[in-house]
Amino acid sequence: MTKPQVTPFELTLRAPVQTAQGAMRVRRGFVIRFPGGGTGEATPLEEFGTESLEACQQALERFELRDDAGSLDAVDAALGGLDGTPAARAGLELALLDRLALQRGVPLVELLGGSVDATLACGALLAGETADALLRNATALVEQGFRTLKVKIGRRPLIQEAQRLLAIRRAVGPDVRLRVDANGTCTEGEARTALRAVESLDLELCEQPVAAGDLEGLSRLRGYVPCLIAVDEGLLVPGQRPRLFDTERPRVADVAVLKPMALGGLRRAQALAAALAERKVDSYVTTLLDGPIARAGAAAVAAAMPATSLAHGLSTVELFEGVPPDACTPQRGAIHLPRVAGHGVTWAV
Repeated sequence: MTKPQVTPFELTLRAPVQTAQGAMRVRRGFVIRFPGGGTGEATPLEEFGTESLEACQQALERFELRDDAGSLDAVDAALGGLDGTPAARAGLELALLDRLALQRGVPLVELLGGSVDATLACGALLAGETADALLRNATALVEQGFRTLKVKIGRRPLIQEAQRLLAIRRAVGPDVRLRVDANGTCTEGEARTALRAVESLDLELCEQPVAAGDLEGLSRLRGYVPCLIAVDEGLLVPGQRPRLFDTERPRVADVAVLKPMALGGLRRAQALAAALAERKVDSYVTTLLDGPIARAGAAAVAAAMPATSLAHGLSTVELFEGVPPDACTPQRGAIHLPRVAGHGVTWAV
C-alpha cells in the first residue's frame, strides 16, 4: 500500500474576488505527491459545495493506494468511497492520472483522449474593489491578448451594475466578449430585468443568475434575455443533475460551467461534458480559484472535451501573489499545452 505526501499551502489574491458570500482574499489547499511521481492538488471551497478544508485533509491523509492503478478504470476504482469529499477526490485523481501518464510517457491530455496540439482560448476574471480598478484591469487584460472578460455582479443595485458594465464595454470596445457571473444572487424577475436592461452591451452569457436550486427559473430565462444562460452552482445540488438530461422538458441552460475540483475530478467533468453535448448544451471549464497544478489538470481535460467556441476560465492562477509563470500560464489569452509527459507543471510549496 502506498500513501501520498500531503503538503498544505495558502495563496493570497492580489485583489479580493467578490462572491455571493462576500470578498475572497485567500485560498487554502493541499499538494499531493505519490512516491516515484504523480502530483495533484486539492483546493476545496466549502461555500461552493465541496467539503471543508479539514474534511479534505482528513480524506487525503486516510487515502492508501492498494494496487498499481495502471489504467484509467483502475484509477477510478482506487478512488471509491471519496464521493463525499469531491476536492480530495479531484486532487487524488489528478495525482494518479499524472502518475499514469508519466509511466506511459505521454502528456496528460493524451491519456484523457485529447491532443497536445490543442490551443485553449481563456477568459479572464476582472478583479478590483473600485470601478477605476476594474477598468484598469480590463484594459490591461485586453492589451495582454484576452478576448473574453468576466465580471461578477449581483451585490449592487441594478443601476450601479449597469454603469460598471457600460464603462467596461466602452473601455474594451465592441469586439471583446463580456460575460457576467451572478453566483445565484438574483431572483428570476431581477435577472430578467437586469439582463434585458443591458441588452445594448451585447453580453455573451450570464453564469448562474438565479439560485442553484432553481433550475426551472434558469430554464425560463432562456430566450427571454439577450444572452446565453449558463448553469454553474446548479450542477452541484444533490439529485438535481438528471433534470439537465430530461428530454421531455425545455433545456435548463445553454451552457454548463464545469469545475473539476467541485465535480470530483477530471474524468467526471469530461463525462458530464460529453453527456451535455448530446443534449445540445455547450460546456467550458473553469477552476475554483485553484492553484497551478489543478489549473494544469483543468487545461488538459478542457482540451479533451467536445470542442467549444467559448473561452475557458483558466486564467486564475495569475490572480495570486507570488506564483511564478508555468507551462500552462496563458500567452496572448490562450494556453498551449506542454509537450511533456504528465501534466507538465511543478510547483514548490
